Amino acid sequence: MAFASPEDKFGIKLRSRPTRTLEQNFSMIAGSVYVVGGIIGFFITGFGNMTEMTNHAMLGVFMLNPYHNIVHIAIGSLWLLGAFALTPAGNEGLNLAIGGVYALATVIGFLGYLSLLSIPSGLAGDNWLHLVSALAPLIFGSGLLSAMGGRQAATA
Repeated sequence: MAFASPEDKFGIKLRSRPTRTLEQNFSMIAGSVYVVGGIIGFFITGFGNMTEMTNHAMLGVFMLNPYHNIVHIAIGSLWLLGAFALTPAGNEGLNLAIGGVYALATVIGFLGYLSLLSIPSGLAGDNWLHLVSALAPLIFGSGLLSAMGGRQAATA
C-alpha cells in the first residue's frame, strides 16, 4: 500500500513553518529571562511592602520589591507576545518601544527617581542593567543586524 500525503488523501494543504527572525528570537529569549526573573524575584521579596524601598537584592546586585517584579513580568510578557503573535516588523517596533522605555528608565534611575521600584540612584546595578536592556532591543528593533546579515549573505 502506497502512502498518500495529507493533501492527496484529505485535500488539506500543509503550510511550511514560518521562519523566525533574529529579532523574534531575541524577544523570545529576553521575554523568558524577564518573566522568570520576575517570578524568582517574588521568592526573594515576598508580597509585602509593595512599593517600599527595600534591601532585597537578586544576585546581591539588583534591588527588588514586589512592584519591580510585576513590572519585569509585564515587560517580559510583552516581549513574549511580540515574539509569538506579531509580524517581524511589528516585533521590531515592539523592541524599539521597549528599548525606549528602558532608556528612559536608565536616565530616571541614574537621577534617583525610581525609588518606587526600589532602585537606588547613581551607579547601582539596576541602572546598568536598564542601560543594557535599552541598548539590546534598540539594536534588535532597528533591523541593523538583519541588514548586516542580508548584506553578508549577498556577498558570499
